Amino acid sequence: MRMKVISVLFVIVAISFGNIPAVLAQPRQVQNEEEIEKNQDALETQQLEQVVVTARKKEENVQDVPISMDVFSDSQLEERTVRSMVDLIKFSPNVFIKESHVEHALTIRGISSFKSAIYSPAGFYVDDISYPLHYTQNTALFDVERIEILKGPQGTLYGRNSESGVLNIVTRQPGNEPQASVSAEYASDSTYRFGANLKQPIVKDTLYFGGAFQFDTSDGYFTNIADGDDEVMDWEHLNGRVTLRWTPATAWDIAFITDIQSENDHGGGFRYIDGPCATDRFETQKDTDEYVDQDSNSQNLRVKYKADNFEVLSVTSMLDQSLDKQNDADAWNSSSNQKLNIFKIDEHQYSQELRISSTGPRTFEWLAGVYGFIEDTTFDFQYDWISMSKTIKHPVTDIESSGLAAFMQGTYTPMQKLHITAGLRFDHQKMDGRQHDDVQGITNDDSQTCDEILPKIAVNYDIAPDVMGYVSASKGYLVGGFNWLNSPNDDTFTYDSEYTWNYEAGVKTAWCSGRLVSNLSVFYIDIKDKQVTETDPDTMATTITNAAKAHAQGLELQLQAKPLTGLDLFAGFGYTKSTFDDFKALVWNDDNTALIQKDYSGNDLTYAPRYTYNLGVQYRFLNGLFCRADYFGTDKFYGDSANKTSQCAYATLNLKVGYEQEGFDVYLWAKNILDEEYLTWVNTSGNHTIGLDGDPRVCGVTVNIRF
Repeated sequence: MRMKVISVLFVIVAISFGNIPAVLAQPRQVQNEEEIEKNQDALETQQLEQVVVTARKKEENVQDVPISMDVFSDSQLEERTVRSMVDLIKFSPNVFIKESHVEHALTIRGISSFKSAIYSPAGFYVDDISYPLHYTQNTALFDVERIEILKGPQGTLYGRNSESGVLNIVTRQPGNEPQASVSAEYASDSTYRFGANLKQPIVKDTLYFGGAFQFDTSDGYFTNIADGDDEVMDWEHLNGRVTLRWTPATAWDIAFITDIQSENDHGGGFRYIDGPCATDRFETQKDTDEYVDQDSNSQNLRVKYKADNFEVLSVTSMLDQSLDKQNDADAWNSSSNQKLNIFKIDEHQYSQELRISSTGPRTFEWLAGVYGFIEDTTFDFQYDWISMSKTIKHPVTDIESSGLAAFMQGTYTPMQKLHITAGLRFDHQKMDGRQHDDVQGITNDDSQTCDEILPKIAVNYDIAPDVMGYVSASKGYLVGGFNWLNSPNDDTFTYDSEYTWNYEAGVKTAWCSGRLVSNLSVFYIDIKDKQVTETDPDTMATTITNAAKAHAQGLELQLQAKPLTGLDLFAGFGYTKSTFDDFKALVWNDDNTALIQKDYSGNDLTYAPRYTYNLGVQYRFLNGLFCRADYFGTDKFYGDSANKTSQCAYATLNLKVGYEQEGFDVYLWAKNILDEEYLTWVNTSGNHTIGLDGDPRVCGVTVNIRF
């Protein structure tokens, strides 16, 4: 069935491009001004959208940026029915997300993190605010102008925790044009989504207001067969955003943005995949009420001043996040072995970035800035053995972090077609960690300081007006930290940073008068001091070390085409082989009676499928009809460093049809219409496998009304 779907999509591509030579071969005729204008308008409707990005913290065409990246506009997100990060990453080759109830760490180019990691190897930003903890990175996507996914280390401009790439979300800003819309959606399992958006000038050319909110709720698709509860995976999410923008003079642009998020989930989906406790798909058997509650709010003050030759931007932000989670630790209905985990996180962050950059095209374009932050995080973990009426452990860990950075980057064009970019960042960070566990009588207190130099160099050459080739080298790092989960003493309490060097070559091209864009990149990444988990021989506890070396290598291919007016074609393919070069770990034997050394050299890194791909076709008819199909493929991936637990390769198909007019849209859509069975998270539990099922077939209807 998969091959049939792929074959049909490729046939559509072949037939569509079969029309291009005929169009290009038409004889040239003398035209008057009116005909020329009509033909120019027709050509623009057949061209792909010119995308402006701020990946390098300045506005530029995506095809001019010597970075492999994917960009999605607000209209493209709606066309693809993207509602969350899980939906989004399917359209970006070599990007994967370890989706669970709380852990949503991004894997870009095969660089993943260990179980219970605090930070993700990929940076996550909303309007230039860093969201450091991956626990809250699967945010709802609404009122978005565009999303940028940058691949490869971005340490020079973004600093810590961007060793594999960066995901940027840019929200919509209000202006002189009034905009208002409402949307409603119904989908399978009593899933509802409601949203509204208002952009309105208060004083024309001077003061503007923007407001948006989204509410979604669902009964979920899991059933606890222990008590018949069919809402153990239900959710209720509320998101809101308010923006005030002030332009007191032509040179000034000041915006204050505040975001709120409140999510209440029942995270009861983990189940045994094998062994005597195995259950069927979307069925669990538990004796504990599980929940995941997340709340966050942020305030962002952006002040921009634009002079004739330079631009200054100040970004001041405050971010508060909290997570409150309870889960069935034994994942089973057992009165004699009932265990419970309670996990809480409180995160407070204050940051300030000030940068100045040149404006307009020139021989030497430059950017420089400083960045500072203060971060206070508390992890409160309690492990109760209910059947024995005792608490096994209760570590409470406070981490205070602060950092300062200075960075600069410049692009020199010594000749018309040659561009040389060089950048450098100095990152300083200090972390103080304190942990106490009154149950086990453990107290840990330690500090870490790291000073990093993060260089980047890139050379790109304009081979032709629409063909650019580039090579680059860049360094990134994932900051070290503290073992908040299980640390019997100071020696096992801390772990150090890990580092990557990325070497990349690529070509970005546009053909057929802008109707076909094809981009190709190849890369090699050297990973040192890889953060991994193993067993400490002195305390017999699971600890985190920098005991591994690894590498990743692969390629990315992205294609977009508009062969005919109304017809859009999409394809993306990514291949990454990321393996341990040297990793000898101390682990328990199969009987859990003794520690033995296992050589994991040559094993794949976790949650790093070797290939991912997407194929899509979309058509808009002149009468307003809309149709789209997307096909996604993901290779086998492993859930643990031993490569014992895995999810086999799988593919899903999405379909969408609709009717669009100036003031409203209505769509019917289906995700995973073939009801493919797969896991989004998998790992070991003793000698057995535990996992989380991916979404089943979901069908829905969406109505958007614009005023």
